[in-house]
Amino acid sequence: MRKTTTIIMLLLSVFLLQSCQGETPNIVISKVFDATSMSNNVIEVYNPTIEPVDLNKVELRIYNNGSTTEGGDHAIQLEGILEPDSYYVVSGNNPTNINIQNKTDYQYNNNLPYNGNDVIELFYNDQKVDQFGLLGFDINFAVDLTMIRLGEKEDYIASTEYNQFNFIAYVPDLFENLKNDNHDIKTLEQLYQGPQLEQRYLDLPYVDPNNNELGYGGAAEVKLNGVADGDTAFFTSMNGYPGGSLRYFYLNTPEVNGSNVSAEPWGYVASKYNKEYLLGDSNSKTIHIQSIPGNSLQEGYGRNLGLVWINGALSQFWIVAEGLSEDVGSQYQAYDYLLTYKNVPYLTFLRFAQHRAEENSWATKGFPNDPEGEKSPDWNYDTRRNTTENPVWTPHLKLPWE
Repeated sequence: MRKTTTIIMLLLSVFLLQSCQGETPNIVISKVFDATSMSNNVIEVYNPTIEPVDLNKVELRIYNNGSTTEGGDHAIQLEGILEPDSYYVVSGNNPTNINIQNKTDYQYNNNLPYNGNDVIELFYNDQKVDQFGLLGFDINFAVDLTMIRLGEKEDYIASTEYNQFNFIAYVPDLFENLKNDNHDIKTLEQLYQGPQLEQRYLDLPYVDPNNNELGYGGAAEVKLNGVADGDTAFFTSMNGYPGGSLRYFYLNTPEVNGSNVSAEPWGYVASKYNKEYLLGDSNSKTIHIQSIPGNSLQEGYGRNLGLVWINGALSQFWIVAEGLSEDVGSQYQAYDYLLTYKNVPYLTFLRFAQHRAEENSWATKGFPNDPEGEKSPDWNYDTRRNTTENPVWTPHLKLPWE
């Protein structure tokens, strides 16, 4: 009997050992760099578990330009052992950046074949573990960006289905962040606080010194003269700002009744939010207008274009966060890399704010797209008419200065 029990225990131990060895480890694609020079493109893999991973069983597969080719257009077989709480960096064969040169673990035989619209999959023992990018689609979702996985590194969870909001889009070429988690913005809580106005923008001129029709990215302190609607207000001529009406850059809030436009659902709510909550009691607030670097100071109707900061918080962010604007888009322009907070473009903050409004079906992200979503209190959906210019409505989110 004792011999039989011993044999059973031995077989069970072997079975459990084999089972553990066959488990797919929770290793993840932690960072992806689409660099300004293709020679510096990098993929970083991280092991958040407490067990080492045999990288000889790990493969990266890259799919170019919407390809769904079985096995990928390029397969990169990794090598060695990835210890717990450790990174593994894959680069091209001729990186010019010293951080990449010093931290690369595996060099591909050419430039890394990835350019910001390609899909990367991570496989272990021929089983997909993690995915970056949407397979079968040729979308410029990460061009000229440093993409860093959302969250604290010890909480990273691999996913075989790509979610664009599992990664934070940083400015390009942040190679100093290879093999560490020293980046400042990591969590949803930080993103939901919105960007803050950095001192460096207060030190820049509002107008480009070499072209008086272009912005230079400087933030000018101003005084409020009046509010037109959810995305237009009037400010005094001060500190480089020419004065007059300002159209809020990045935004297009619903219309209120005007000489050439008719009211739309949420139009008077957006106007109320801007007048009463953001710019209300303006004499007690510090307001800055920031120009858009390299972009025209005015739009086609002669209104100024810029960003509105109240007590260091970005108005555009809070308007988007309440769901009171059309979609802000996902394509980053040259000025987006220059308009940042802690190396994260303002547009990244706006996109996460919009996503939260969509998840909660707030304002324009609610009814009728979501039958159970929020309905506008200034609109009759049966007659398709505006019902009031003073809707009863309160914000979902507390403003930073409250």
